[in-house]
Amino acid sequence: MGHLKMLRVVLIVMMVVSSGCAFNDPNLDDYYKQQAAAQSDKQQLNLKLRQHFEASENYYKAGDFVKAEAECLAMLELKPEEEVVLYRMGTIKFRLGQFDEAAAYFERTILRNPKNGKAQYNLASIRLMQADNHFKYYAAMAGKDADLSKVSKLMAAIDKFNRKQDLTSQSESLDKLAGALKK
Repeated sequence: MGHLKMLRVVLIVMMVVSSGCAFNDPNLDDYYKQQAAAQSDKQQLNLKLRQHFEASENYYKAGDFVKAEAECLAMLELKPEEEVVLYRMGTIKFRLGQFDEAAAYFERTILRNPKNGKAQYNLASIRLMQADNHFKYYAAMAGKDADLSKVSKLMAAIDKFNRKQDLTSQSESLDKLAGALKK
């Protein structure tokens, strides 16, 4: 009886092998073709990203921020939330004097990686610059009887931070500025 079971198993295996189901499955062939195509597409994407990145960095180092921006935008079309490119766009926009746009790119960078210290620092610096401008506007528009002593202290602290005078570290300078804001 054991031989009969073994014979059945052998016959079933032979039928499956002879019909080609186990080794020539068209669905399996399609799967491997799709995997190969996906791998090829990924390699092409990485090649394009690398080419745009190198061109962008060369333009940036040469001071041609408009061309560097165009290369970064091409990268963002291929990979919309690439942290390195978002950060570089922030620095490009800053160099072009487009501070709101720079801040937006640094914010997107921080969303991708909250531990990106450079993006955090740059965003804080932009916000301080903007605050300084608002305080100056407020001081110019305030009435003659307005007490501007606190605003003047804040503006001086921001100015000192921006000029980095007598400051030993970024964190210390931010602590000093925060202290000035509390007063």
